[in-house]
Amino acid sequence: MAFLHTVYICRRHLSADMRRLTPKTRALLDRILRVDHAGELGAVRIYEGQLAVLGRTKTAPLIEEMLEQEKKHLSKMCELIPQNRVRPTVLSPVWNVAGFLLGASSALMGKEAAMACTVAVETAIGEHYDK
Repeated sequence: MAFLHTVYICRRHLSADMRRLTPKTRALLDRILRVDHAGELGAVRIYEGQLAVLGRTKTAPLIEEMLEQEKKHLSKMCELIPQNRVRPTVLSPVWNVAGFLLGASSALMGKEAAMACTVAVETAIGEHYDK
């Protein structure tokens, strides 16, 4: 849901002439794109970490399905970032490593912990967008 919200905002505002945006609106759109890009990267890495541990279990197809969905979201964000001349977060290397470690460590605790990790992350994202 959060991903669709971002795409809607980008299409609505960024399709307009960029020179007509106020500095405040431009800064807000930059921040939204940057945060969502980081979130999608983190989500992909969490699922990749979970698959590194649970890749040969009955849970793997579900994780692979979620991973593919997040990869599509990340691909769109990777398209929007340069298209709108937004710099990605400087913390991308951190999200890359931290996301994988979070996914792998939760999966090491078992399938239930891996799924709890996923629910917790999605809940936190939902709460962030509700504010």
